[in-house]
Formats: sequence, structure tokens, C-alpha cells
Amino acid sequence: MERNRKEEKKEERTGDREGEREGREMVVVASKIKDLQDIAEIKDGLFELLDTLTAQSDLCITPRATVMIKPNLCFIKGHETGATVDPFLVECLVEWLNKNHEPRKIIICEADATQLNADMAFRALGWEALASRYSNVSLLNLSRDEKVNVKLNGLFLKEIEMSKSYMESDLLISVAKLKTHTISTISCCLKNIFGANPLKRKVKYHPYLNEVIHDINKVRVPDLCLVDGIIGMEGSGPVSGVPKPIGVLVAGCNPVAVDHFCARIMGFAPEKIPHLEFARRQDLGSFSYRYFGADMDEMNFNFRFGMPMWKKAVYGIYNNRIINYIPFWKRLLLKILSYGSSSGGAANR
Repeated sequence: MERNRKEEKKEERTGDREGEREGREMVVVASKIKDLQDIAEIKDGLFELLDTLTAQSDLCITPRATVMIKPNLCFIKGHETGATVDPFLVECLVEWLNKNHEPRKIIICEADATQLNADMAFRALGWEALASRYSNVSLLNLSRDEKVNVKLNGLFLKEIEMSKSYMESDLLISVAKLKTHTISTISCCLKNIFGANPLKRKVKYHPYLNEVIHDINKVRVPDLCLVDGIIGMEGSGPVSGVPKPIGVLVAGCNPVAVDHFCARIMGFAPEKIPHLEFARRQDLGSFSYRYFGADMDEMNFNFRFGMPMWKKAVYGIYNNRIINYIPFWKRLLLKILSYGSSSGGAANR
């Protein structure tokens, strides 16, 4: 979506983008992949999904646009674990964009996290190889990009520094993974955008995670949302759970509608997921939308959710707002949580 940059300040942005959302019709589309090893079926399924969304919604992608794609790369674990987005799926998205909309630039971005170096993840997980195959595709570590200060009337944040390239791109696409999260219940499109915060130690926001997920999305609501549910994750997500191969792709123009749909097919009550309810109440999206795609009888999955009792107790202490102000105890609890899992659990973000 083109925005009039003449009316924007160069070094300060506003996080209130309600004008861009007015009139946007809520549409969610989903498809079911039968053979998870058939890359041709996956590609055809994604193309059909995006074509249907374009036909049934007011999605508008202008030619020669700068497109920012934010995949979920929360840890250096392959897509087959259910923790991260499959680069092949994003490559299919790149091909669909190039075929139908001729973007000037496609930037695949991720930010550093508490236990993640985004540049290393790009290299280790196949994203550098993907970018090398297309002349208009590049990779961006949001933590290393030039920053702009964003003012917003958030539930927790009143201002935040964001990547300048991220804020100035014409189209923002959130490519999430369908998985559980031990703190926020689900990790889909809204939670994925939390990771766009350039701050490395985002773990400091965990006591206020649901509020901050809302706030980072308020800074910039994605224009297109895609969820990789080819292999999801259940149990102790977002990185320590069990892979759940279900062959699902979900797309929409609004993260609240898409995440509501994802929560339902995962077996959770959307209205009981705090960050999702915050986003709805603050008019970032709606729980009311039109649905197109796979038969809903094929879209009922019961994602197991939870963690060992000892870890629940440690997380309870870890997320205590008083403990949050005692750095020594926060570091100690983080080490305990990391020791209890080879990947460190939700504390990574």
C-alpha cells in the first residue's frame, strides 16, 4: 500500500494507523495440503490461497512496491521442528509476488533476540541461499538497520525505536508459524510481529508480553498475513514443543482475524487469549470475517498445550513484575529455564 511520505516526519513516526485499516474487509482463506512432501502441491496450494484472497478481499499491492516479509525465525531450528517458517514457502511467496505484482524490492527481515543472531539464522537456515536466487530479494537484520522513534499510545509502550526500512516499506507481510506459546498460548501473526522489535533482549517485556504484542502491532499492522501450518508445533512452544504435521496454510489481510481463525482450528478459545482480545478491543482487527477455502470439518486440530509443573512454577516467578526489576534473579531464572530445555523455551524471545 502506497503511503504519502511527504506528510510523515523523517525521524519520528506515529503508531496510530487506523486510517489505513478503515474499510478493510476481513477475509480469511485456508487450504489443506495432503502430501507434505510434495513441493508442487505446496506451491500450487499457496498460489491458489493468495489468488483467492486477492479476489475476495481488498488486498492491494501496487506495482514496483518495496515489500517487507517478516518470517518467524525465533531460533536456529529447522522448519521441520515446527519452530520456524519454511524458507521454501517464502520462496513460493516471492515467486507469486514477482509473477503478479512486480515489486521493486522484496526484503526478508528478522531481528536479533535474546538467544538469536538473525544474521546467523539467515545463513544456517537457508535464507541466504533463497535471497541469492532473486535479483530483487535481500535480507535485513532489523537490529542493525537505521532506527526511527515511534510515538504511540500503547497499552505498555509509549514510544519505541523501530527499523526505518521496516516502517517505510510499502507492504508488510507477516509469515508466522502455527504453534503454541507457553506464555501467550499461541504464536501466530500478532506474536510474530513482536519479533520485529529491534531490541535484542526482548525477554525484558515478558511480564507484559500480551500488552507489548498489541503495542508492536499497533506501530504497524501487517497488510498481508500468512501462516505456515505445514508442520506446526504443540506442547511447550514456541521452540521446545513437539512437531505437529497437519498440512495447513492460512492467509488473510488482518492479523486479528487470521489469529482468531488459527486459535479456533488449534482448539483454543480466541476470546481467552489476552493479546488477541487486546488487539480486538483496541480496533486492530475483528473476530468477524468471511471464510473461504478448505472444509472446516478438515480443520479441527487439538493442539496439546502445556509444560512440566516445575517449569510452570519457574515461569510464574520469572514473570513476576517485582522479580523483573532484579537483574540477578532474572538471569538465574533464565539459566534454569534454558537448562531445562536444549532450546531455552519461550524465554528466548
